Amino acid sequence: MPQKNRFDFNKELWSLGQKIEDAVLPDLNSKWNCDLKRSDDIFDIIDFRDEDNKIAVEVKGRRISSTQYKDTIITLNKITTGWKLLEEDWKVYYVFVFTDKVLVHTLTGNECWKVKITGTFQIEHYLIPIDELEDIKNNDEPEPEQE
Repeated sequence: MPQKNRFDFNKELWSLGQKIEDAVLPDLNSKWNCDLKRSDDIFDIIDFRDEDNKIAVEVKGRRISSTQYKDTIITLNKITTGWKLLEEDWKVYYVFVFTDKVLVHTLTGNECWKVKITGTFQIEHYLIPIDELEDIKNNDEPEPEQE
């Protein structure tokens, strides 16, 4: 049954997202030397957290190549939640899984992106320029230190 409003649960899209998240999770744990855990709350804003290392990761699956558009979108609440985590000394990453590559943005708190009302239910999204994202394989972000 099609989703009628943004508060309806879209199980088909959720299942696709889970498959994408599950596929990339081992690489993320390896990349940041962490143990990311998925929240039990299917409506949680950020997909994965490692409480011990204070690392949060949101994974956005894309059914297009990274070259199809100049920007990719993400809802404002996902970024503002990340900014709140930064204030609590978390590292926050947004991972975009395109059909041709995996790109990442390391949240700094200094982001300044355009906002557009768009998407299926016409809500506010940030437009993140794809050329500002790093290929996760080439991301030179220092690894978090283990205590």
